[in-house]
Amino acid sequence: MIMALRRWQDLLGRGIMALLPPANFLTLHYAYFIAVSIVCSVIFWGASTPSRSVSYADSLFMCVSAITGAGLNAVDLSTLNTFQQAIMFMLLIAGHAILISITVLIVRRRAFKKKFKGILEDRDMRRTAPRDVVTQSGEAAVDVENQRKTQFAPPVAVTEGLPNPRNDEHIHWADDGDAITLASMQTRQNQHHHRVFPMVGVGARLDLNNHPRDAAPNTPNNDEKEEPRLTGVLSGSPNNPTSEALVSRNSQFHGLTLEEREQLGGVEYKALCFLSVIVPLYWGMFLIIGIIGVGCWLEVNHPDIPGRNGLSPFWTGAFFAVSAFVNSGMALLDANMTALQTSAYPLLTMGLLILAGNTLYPCFLRLIIWSMRKMVPDRPSWATWKLTLDFILNHPRRVYTNLFPRRHTWYLLGTVIILNGIDWAGFEILAIGNKALESLPPGYRVLDGLFQALAVRAGGFYVVTIADLRQGLLVLYVLMMYVSAFPILVTMRNTNVYEERSLGVYAHDSPAHETNPSTSSPNALIDLVRHHLLGRQDAGTAESSRGYFVHQQLRSQLSHDVWWIALAVLFIAIAEAPHYTENPVAYSTFNIIFEVVSGYGCVGVSVGFPGSNSSFCGSWHTVSKLILAAVCLRGRHRGLPVAIDRAVMLPSESLAWAEEEDAVLRREQTRTWGPEKMPVGAA
Repeated sequence: MIMALRRWQDLLGRGIMALLPPANFLTLHYAYFIAVSIVCSVIFWGASTPSRSVSYADSLFMCVSAITGAGLNAVDLSTLNTFQQAIMFMLLIAGHAILISITVLIVRRRAFKKKFKGILEDRDMRRTAPRDVVTQSGEAAVDVENQRKTQFAPPVAVTEGLPNPRNDEHIHWADDGDAITLASMQTRQNQHHHRVFPMVGVGARLDLNNHPRDAAPNTPNNDEKEEPRLTGVLSGSPNNPTSEALVSRNSQFHGLTLEEREQLGGVEYKALCFLSVIVPLYWGMFLIIGIIGVGCWLEVNHPDIPGRNGLSPFWTGAFFAVSAFVNSGMALLDANMTALQTSAYPLLTMGLLILAGNTLYPCFLRLIIWSMRKMVPDRPSWATWKLTLDFILNHPRRVYTNLFPRRHTWYLLGTVIILNGIDWAGFEILAIGNKALESLPPGYRVLDGLFQALAVRAGGFYVVTIADLRQGLLVLYVLMMYVSAFPILVTMRNTNVYEERSLGVYAHDSPAHETNPSTSSPNALIDLVRHHLLGRQDAGTAESSRGYFVHQQLRSQLSHDVWWIALAVLFIAIAEAPHYTENPVAYSTFNIIFEVVSGYGCVGVSVGFPGSNSSFCGSWHTVSKLILAAVCLRGRHRGLPVAIDRAVMLPSESLAWAEEEDAVLRREQTRTWGPEKMPVGAA
């Protein structure tokens, strides 16, 4: 009876754990956004004047829209009291990606500091203990100094395919004596697979310790000498002897001794300390300069514009600046930016804030760090600064989510320029013959087109009435809003240190075999059809290269996004059927799609509703607003790194184990497809 009761308790516990999401970065991110939105919505609703003049559904939607940066407003912001506007102002800041990344930097810095404190305490204890301890069997214990120099070795107790769950081979860590079995790793992986809410991110495998189906780890061989080695990367001195450690793709360090691991952790800690200062300064300076600049400009030049809505000019300008920097698009003015469509300064300033706060933030931040590195004097007293800045520039994704290597940063810059250029060209071309746009002076029409191009992908403002634009331009805007997060998203995941592990696919570094490895096979035609026409990608093929990871992420993201958008449009169209019967033009399916995509992309551009200054969703039923709020919340999280990302994970021995094993798995694939290797630079 007791055994049966315990069995039922065990089953109940497993069922509860399966329903609970794992405690990782994505879970905490969701919890923060949901909790803050609910708490602030209650305060927002209770602060309405007159009392209950704003429904709770509208209050909840406004708070979700503000913290997620969606920028859609169910009520006119100018009709809210100052306290409610202040809540919106604070939520815009609280949900900004840069502010959240600062929190991650601070948490990881403290975790590193705590880890180093434990290492130092452990060393002190070992130094005070007798150097040679004789065990009961008469054998001498391991010497401390030799133990510290023991090299991290990847597991070898595996057979072909997945790790053998019946093998009892242990991986011993010399720094803390922990023992990890491959069987326990596989057990934890299976447990994660059974979670209802895995919370690992789109396109990611379910656990840090996953393994590809067709890859078998093996012991290192002589191929590793062809990979780039560390030359003074950890010590900062190029005159030091070459380390036996290796650097693989995406700044993966492997083959390090325990001493080198500790040195690497020290350099990463210094990089985190530096970024914990420079990122808040970047964030604060842009906010302060933007608030003062736009606020003072409105106060001095056009106080009459906010005066029409009974607003303070400086407060209106400050709200504009913050909304632009966090890429929300919310505005206190009923007319949004159409009231400033012939004012060059606010258009240019807010356009710069839109870029600096989101789409070009990684480029601006890397430029600042690169400039600081160039200004560091070449003196021994500045060696620590040089080492720290070089490490950040050469291995950025080990320490920060939104800082990329040089090549990827140029790629991001080029992508943003091309996409914004398409939007700008579409605006100017489709403005021909449009009376609403041709009435603008030619110079300001060009400037307005540039600002609208910057705003439609993330900023959320509209400098002309969206409903007055041509249908072709609106379709283009829908596409651009949908792909708004893709450039940074793909770059972030393509530069992940655990790129292969997050996808469960391990690739070699050679470009010589990325074309068509199956041509030498007797079944070349079958392989060609399977890989290219049917879309099959096996871990053992050379298709498992850098390009494949981008393809896999895009395919996973597209399929995941389409379901959310399609279901949201379907349910909202059903809920708004009575409105469609009354006004089929305003409640057309395209307008619903436009609003849903704008919310999912966290953009905020809306076609509006006749006779109302709020967004189109402001005229929807309550259930439709709640659906759109959920869409905004999900869309805010689609551009985040996967859970298996070093820049959002706390330092632990399992990360070092993962790096070492990734190198072995990748080396196995290299031996399978050829010995050639491309030089993999850190930058």
